[in-house]
Formats: sequence, C-alpha cells, structure tokens
Amino acid sequence: MSWDWVPPRPGEDEPTRRTDRRLRLALTVLMVVFTGVLAVYYLTVGLDQMRAQCVTERPEGVSSNEVSTSWRWWPPGYDCSYPDGGTTSA
Repeated sequence: MSWDWVPPRPGEDEPTRRTDRRLRLALTVLMVVFTGVLAVYYLTVGLDQMRAQCVTERPEGVSSNEVSTSWRWWPPGYDCSYPDGGTTSA
C-alpha cells in the first residue's frame, strides 16, 4: 500500500532521517554478508578440520589410509570409522 497521499509529519523530511535509514540499510547488508562469510568459512575450514581430526586421533596400529569418514547431518560434522569397527564422533 502506498502512503504517498499522506502529508509528511513534522521532521520526517529531514536529511538526518534519510541518513539514518541509509545507515540502517548499510548495516543490515553488511551483517548479512558477514554472516554468509562466516558460514562459508565454517563449511570449508571448520568441517575440513573435523575430518583431519579423525586421522590425527586414530587408534594405535591404524594407518591413515584405513580411516574413513561419513557425513552426519545433525549435529553437522563427520563420524569417524576405523577398521576394528569402532566409531567415534569428531
């Protein structure tokens, strides 16, 4: 619905109001972009570290080639599998 037919209230046409609105929009856009960057960072770096942790914390006598990981949706991450049948969460 358009409110163009309503006359502006006193103080609504001040330039400071427009600046506040622009600043609020700029901060909102920056926060959305920042949240997206953090999500991409977590998905690329954080989850890769979880997978590498499965290899570094493997049991004695298990080579790094024998370690397998499978994706777990909730909570997001990887499940580690070792040849002896034991499964641990990383």
